[in-house]
Amino acid sequence: MSFFTFLEEKITEILFQLFFLAVVAFLLIFYGVDTLFVVSLVILFISIQGLFQWCLYRKKRNASQHIIDLVDGLEETYYIADVLPKPKEFQNKAYCYALKKACKSMNDEIGKITEEKQDYQEYVESFVHEIKIPIGALSLTFDNTKNYTLKKETDKIFQLVEQMLYYARSENTEKDYFVKQLQLDEVIHNVILKFRHSLMERKTIINIHDIENVIYTDEKWLTFILSQIVQNAIKYFDKQENKLTIYSQDNGTNILLVIEDNGCGIKASDLSRVFEKGFTGSNRNKANATGMGLYLSKKLCDRLGLKLDIASTEKEYTRLTITFPKGIVHNFSE
Repeated sequence: MSFFTFLEEKITEILFQLFFLAVVAFLLIFYGVDTLFVVSLVILFISIQGLFQWCLYRKKRNASQHIIDLVDGLEETYYIADVLPKPKEFQNKAYCYALKKACKSMNDEIGKITEEKQDYQEYVESFVHEIKIPIGALSLTFDNTKNYTLKKETDKIFQLVEQMLYYARSENTEKDYFVKQLQLDEVIHNVILKFRHSLMERKTIINIHDIENVIYTDEKWLTFILSQIVQNAIKYFDKQENKLTIYSQDNGTNILLVIEDNGCGIKASDLSRVFEKGFTGSNRNKANATGMGLYLSKKLCDRLGLKLDIASTEKEYTRLTITFPKGIVHNFSE
């Protein structure tokens, strides 16, 4: 707030004082008081009043800046009513009262929504755990009877249910996040084994090399991330000869895991949006796409302290790179 803005707010008071000063000066001159003395008195009054208003402006500006600093320093700004200094002005007390009532109402509503969200999340997790058992039994039955068509559809259901579970948990990875030393090749082989039927059906040439590296992260969450990436690659294979290449690199500071496919690729205009929730692209078969796989992969990588990058050329390839910092990393930031 500038000084002139401050004066504009007090314009009625200032005009009244000037009017009163003019009346007093007129009366003094009318009753024969020396004009020079009256002018001097007027100048003195205006100077003192100007200095007073300037000091008052500085005081109010500092108080306003203090409130702004308090707001900027709060992570949850709706708690501002609890930390504001108690006002002295009558009108400001009314504003402070209204603000506290509004903040209390908002806090109560947020608490209610948070509780409902927690209840819903617990229900989803419970449902997924229960439904995975019969789905797994069906998948095993179809596998034993070599009914691979039904097994394939059952596995799709299982993957969607699993995706729903990890989506429900994606805001609270710290609850079941356990960092440990992992052999990268073992994790990758387990993921490939998980999708062996789909890869064989698409007659995929798999090229895996240089993956004998040690990483530090949570095995369960990493397996899910890799599963989403591999599943996405399989979904968008469109060549006579489909290829999936997986390898790692050690650059001294990080371990880079590269997963590349020769599928339909991604348009350059779509590349910046592939990690957005629900985005399926303008050149892909949206009938089988949910737009959740890469979104969840990116979100979980961010929360686990990993970096996920993508590069692609339409009709040629898609390459995703996961960067694992050497050592143990915790990152549960929002």
